[in-house]
Amino acid sequence: MMTPLPLDSGHIHVFYTRADQISDLSLLRQYRDYLSLEEIQKADRYLKPEDRHLSLVSKALVRYLLSRVTGLNPKMLCFSVNEYGKPFLAGWPDIHFNLSHSHGAAVCALCRGTAVGVDLEDVERRMALSVAKRFFCTCEAELVSQVPDAEKRKLFFDIWTLKEAYVKAVGRGLTLALDSFYFNAGEPVVQITFSDTGRIDPLWQFFQWRPEPGKIVAAAVRSPCPVSAKYFLCTPFVGIDPLC
Repeated sequence: MMTPLPLDSGHIHVFYTRADQISDLSLLRQYRDYLSLEEIQKADRYLKPEDRHLSLVSKALVRYLLSRVTGLNPKMLCFSVNEYGKPFLAGWPDIHFNLSHSHGAAVCALCRGTAVGVDLEDVERRMALSVAKRFFCTCEAELVSQVPDAEKRKLFFDIWTLKEAYVKAVGRGLTLALDSFYFNAGEPVVQITFSDTGRIDPLWQFFQWRPEPGKIVAAAVRSPCPVSAKYFLCTPFVGIDPLC
């Protein structure tokens, strides 16, 4: 039996996994044993072996963490999706999770009592920074264009991950335009402002983390009470190491 994983309402718990460093064949077989047929089929549809591997480890990460929180056998966990496709844990309305993965790594955020969104990006991946003009608010795109070249990529991904985390927390998928809100990027406390009203919603709280060089994580929750973040390194069904 696995050790229970406490999940208190005052924290968002963020777990980072280097999937590309997991190669033990017996462990990978264990992952497949815990996944549903639908999850296995989805992973197997990827054309590239590294993408199939990342999908497998990512789904195993979610089941491992939620089994430790609920005390249930990871194979017995059941998932549903809302009308926009955001997954949730059936039968446990108070437990919220969100998953993101990119270029050999995965991150899962857990929170009790409020929806959570998380995004992970590899800042070295190819992406034209002109994307900011298409998807960001004008003030954000101008900010990216004005900073020195050496800082553009960092600022771009700071904003991009915050936007993705917020959209995923709201759970409305692509129906929410990325230019319908903007952030005070670069400030000590991140705040969101809505473009149509110009109003800040102080209940939204955002967290940014760089778990290793080249990777950036952003997480979002909406809560009337202060929330702090706890960060962990995790190898599914092996162990969890707290960072701070």
